[in-house]
Amino acid sequence: MLNQSLKETYSKRLNVETETVVLQSENEKLLIRVKEYIEEHIDDEKLSVEELSKHVFMSRGTLYNKLLELTGETPVEFIRSIKLNKAAMLLENTDLKMAQIAYTVGFSSANYFTRAFKAKFNMLPTEYAEMKKKGQEL
Repeated sequence: MLNQSLKETYSKRLNVETETVVLQSENEKLLIRVKEYIEEHIDDEKLSVEELSKHVFMSRGTLYNKLLELTGETPVEFIRSIKLNKAAMLLENTDLKMAQIAYTVGFSSANYFTRAFKAKFNMLPTEYAEMKKKGQEL
């Protein structure tokens, strides 16, 4: 009788639901930290690989190799890519002038911004904005 009672007591299981934990690899954590830092300092035209490497506690060379391995881009290219993607978003969603967007995303001149944008998206920022406003996809 006692054995039966103990058996019933201990065989009752609580079904405890737990949240699924999403594990991130060290590489994913690094990319998140790098992106967040770039986005926090996106309007700074002096944003440098040196500052970025200090922020993530890596040497410039180690950061270079790691970003190249993870993204296929050098740190300078990666920073420029994030800035240009932000600029593309601003072109789609705001009525800011080209120069305002260039300075907002940290380019030192509108001319350099236009050249970098054309190199990445194969069109001028004005063409991109017109196309997006008409609802066309790239």
